[in-house]
Formats: sequence, C-alpha cells, structure tokens
Amino acid sequence: MLAHAQELVYTLKELMPTQYQKDNLEAMLTLFLEAQGHPLPEHSQTKSPSAISRFLNINPWSTRKMIRAIRHHALLTVLKILSSSTPGRKPFLQVIIDLTT
Repeated sequence: MLAHAQELVYTLKELMPTQYQKDNLEAMLTLFLEAQGHPLPEHSQTKSPSAISRFLNINPWSTRKMIRAIRHHALLTVLKILSSSTPGRKPFLQVIIDLTT
C-alpha cells in the first residue's frame, strides 16, 4: 500500500470507537484496496458478510468525522504534490470522490 494511503487508513481506523469496528473497517477497506474486482462482503477473508453489514448499517460511528479526515488528507496530499513539482506546467490533477449511498 502506498505510504500516503496507509497514513489515511490509520487515521480512519483511529476514528472507530471499538476494536471490533476497527477490524471491520480494515476488512472492508482491504476488499477495496486489493482491487481484485470483488468488493462484496462475502469475499472478505477476515470478517463475515453479516459482520461487515452490521458495521455499515447498525454500529454507530461518525460519518462526518470520516468525511472530514478524508477531505483533510486529500487536501494535504494535493498541496504536497503541487508544492514539490518543478517549475513550469503544473501536473494534471483529477480527483474523484464517490459518496453515493
């Protein structure tokens, strides 16, 4: 995993109130970050589909805090890239954030 993505994952895990929720978040993110085309909960090697479903639908965790953390991390990453670029044309930047439910 890239260093900047790993930092974000650790930040998001710290927002979870219990170890159980941290484990479920990690299982869910692993499905997405592996990019094997199988992001559904039944493909998780560490958590059951029902555990991931409970995490997403029942367990209380702050969506607002997660959105703020992701937004802050994205902004810092963009600023770091732009400030470290060489003189001349700035790099092309495309950001896609999917917040559909």
